[in-house]
Amino acid sequence: MADSGFYRDLPAAPSFAAAIDTRHHVDLPDDWWVVIADIVDSTRAIADGAYKKVNTVGVACIAAIANLDRSIELPFLFGGDGATFAIPERLCAPAVIALRGAQQLAADSFGLHLRAGLIRVGELRAAGHWVRVGKLALSEQINQPFFSGRGWEEAERRIKRGDPGVQHVRLGEGPASASFEGFECRWQNVPSFRDVKLALIVVATALDPALNQATYARVLARIGEIFGDPGSHHPLHAGALQLSFSPLHLAGETRVRSAGRGFLAGLAYACRLLLQNVAGWWLFRHDLDTASVAWSRYRDDLVRHSDFRKFDGALRMLLDAGEAQIAELAAWLDAERAAGNLAWGMHRSREALITCLVESHAGKHLHFVDGSDGGYALAARQLKAQLGERRA
Repeated sequence: MADSGFYRDLPAAPSFAAAIDTRHHVDLPDDWWVVIADIVDSTRAIADGAYKKVNTVGVACIAAIANLDRSIELPFLFGGDGATFAIPERLCAPAVIALRGAQQLAADSFGLHLRAGLIRVGELRAAGHWVRVGKLALSEQINQPFFSGRGWEEAERRIKRGDPGVQHVRLGEGPASASFEGFECRWQNVPSFRDVKLALIVVATALDPALNQATYARVLARIGEIFGDPGSHHPLHAGALQLSFSPLHLAGETRVRSAGRGFLAGLAYACRLLLQNVAGWWLFRHDLDTASVAWSRYRDDLVRHSDFRKFDGALRMLLDAGEAQIAELAAWLDAERAAGNLAWGMHRSREALITCLVESHAGKHLHFVDGSDGGYALAARQLKAQLGERRA
């Protein structure tokens, strides 16, 4: 299958539950590459109050890779403190240059160290690590990828260890240039409608894939019993979405989009951004549409196009939750963990943070959601501790 059509032509699952059924996922071609990018020591950065910077750099990486060739639909997943991608062979060399550009951005504009590397799918498969992908249609224009197989985890492990056989990306070892077109961060944080925004990660731990599939089905069912349907626990509501006019809040987008262009370019971008938000506020307030964009529906589409739940071999969700609901879920997860079925991590945040990738305001826009003070990254710390206890 031509690389330009592999992911685009995959049939989309009809529901989230079906999308995490790995029996319907397909193998990535051997000549594709897994790309991993993550912030080094993100936990410390978050503890120092830099959670928004960490999120910004993670989504900027996605923009850098997505902009390599907009004619190809690429699968990628935002992890809070980084991102995972799959790319065809012909994008490998330009991806290295773009990732160095993202590393330059992380270091110069945010004081962060971005680690990145690539490994060929065929090499992972030869070692017995499968790399599979599926997708869910969020709308006619936006698909959400789903990953499965131990190859993704193995790729991350090898890249973080600095193993041979990995194409490690290091700033200063070649050209560095990236386009961050489409990166946006213009919305105020969304406060909780109940008590907190809960970042939850669950990993099924059986050796039998069928048992793991049954575990994920039970987890989804239990979440539904405790929290209600997805609309009940969705962390975003269209009516709660407000554009920001805080220069501090908007500084992330300004730094990304004017990176390397000097102070005056940054100032000009910041002024333009504020004016665009004023115009957006007016359009939303009066439910007005333009010839090219139905702004009266944009916030509803934003909620629909958000990645508040996803799957990459682990189930990841950001829920609007009450403390009593969280306690009930935690007790149930502990029982499942004691039975040897899963490991889990969670983190409470006061608000949801939205970072966006916009190819077109007319419909092709995707919105990444995380807890405002490091939700997924800190939930992953608890998960790793539980997995470590299993191996001990």
